[in-house]
Amino acid sequence: MRKLIILGILTLFASSTFVACGDWVQSTDPQINQIEDDLLDDPEQIGFLITGVEARFAFTWTRLGLIADLTADQLIFDEVMDLATFPTYRDIASNFSGVGNNTVFTNNTVRNAYNPLMGWRLLADDLLARIERVDGIDQETLDRATFVGNFYGALSRYMIGFYLEANACGATAGVGAPAAECIEAFGGPINSGRAINAANMAVNEVLPMLAAAEAVATPAQARVINTIRARMHLILGNYGESFAAAQNGMQPGDEPFQSLHSVQAANEYFFAAGDGRIQVIPDYRFAQYVEDNPEEAARVKVRQAPDNLVNDDEPRFQQDMYPLQDSPMDFATWQENHLILAELAALRGQSGDALALVNEVRESHGISPLAGPVDEAVIIEERDKELFLMGLRMFDMLRFGVWNAEVLGTAGVDGSIAGNPVGAWRGIPIPNDERNDNPCINNPDAEGC
Repeated sequence: MRKLIILGILTLFASSTFVACGDWVQSTDPQINQIEDDLLDDPEQIGFLITGVEARFAFTWTRLGLIADLTADQLIFDEVMDLATFPTYRDIASNFSGVGNNTVFTNNTVRNAYNPLMGWRLLADDLLARIERVDGIDQETLDRATFVGNFYGALSRYMIGFYLEANACGATAGVGAPAAECIEAFGGPINSGRAINAANMAVNEVLPMLAAAEAVATPAQARVINTIRARMHLILGNYGESFAAAQNGMQPGDEPFQSLHSVQAANEYFFAAGDGRIQVIPDYRFAQYVEDNPEEAARVKVRQAPDNLVNDDEPRFQQDMYPLQDSPMDFATWQENHLILAELAALRGQSGDALALVNEVRESHGISPLAGPVDEAVIIEERDKELFLMGLRMFDMLRFGVWNAEVLGTAGVDGSIAGNPVGAWRGIPIPNDERNDNPCINNPDAEGC
């Protein structure tokens, strides 16, 4: 069965290459549509396997990021939009307000991210296992495969540990007060077994794999790895460790680490929140940011939605961060690393000039500097703008206790639940695909779990 799963995943992605930073990826042999699993135990096929792992990153991250932004409050399901009809988006945006677990666990939008995520993790692990048993791999290919297997294996585990949720946190989590215990309860399984929470996933799985990737990384790749380390530690409240990593993280001038897309593996924001179909839109505050300071249009990229798609006299805005099917999506940037350092300096007892760091980020977009001081409100707002549609807002809402108590949107529309109390889910629920096959998710204390 495992061979069939790997073959299916590879067959899906072998025809195209979708990767992250261009200088991390080299050419592979001519494309292969299908190959028997045993024949992959050949040094000539390692490039094929590497491409499959890189491809699944783009396919997975855009779907997971969209759900995370909709779970938080960067995207909303506003039913004045003529094309906003999918109940799966409405349920996610409301944190599953007013629906039972049967609906929660069968949400197709969640399933369409969860299953590729688990398949991607399997591909990364299979690549590492295969290079252990295949002889005759040249050193350059071996180093590249070692990096790709460990780096993307770490990223898949980070997403499993930090974005998934086996049980709801509760409808008041993060509303008016920080809810670090909610983040600590996030997590999912790697193989059959109980969900691994975020902290344990980071310490036992993600960080060791990042270290193994760093051992064969370029200096630029090592800086990306350190920014990802700093992010995880910040989310978990490990401020000293976050500071140590961020000091060696991405620097001004570093290109963003991105998922790259194509017509064959499109950016999901185009079809869910763009010209492909406007199901969800940015919360109203993003257009207000730009109205209050037009300079913000350089980083908060929104544009007015077509009037014929808005069933209301007031205009609505759509995201313009990812306007095309093949728009790349940022996963890590030097600006995020700067804002991590700024928060650590301003709020978490670490050294550094928080105002200078914030203003260097603003200057990179041509935005006028702040006069200071840098307090919690500044950090929250700067991160909200700078990390717009990067799938990170839900962690900030829990860390700072700014989760919305009510469902966002336009109240009074037929069938709208805007204004109702939000539901209890803060992460992405583990769906029935996993629960039905893995009894340890619903019953983690059962024998064998």
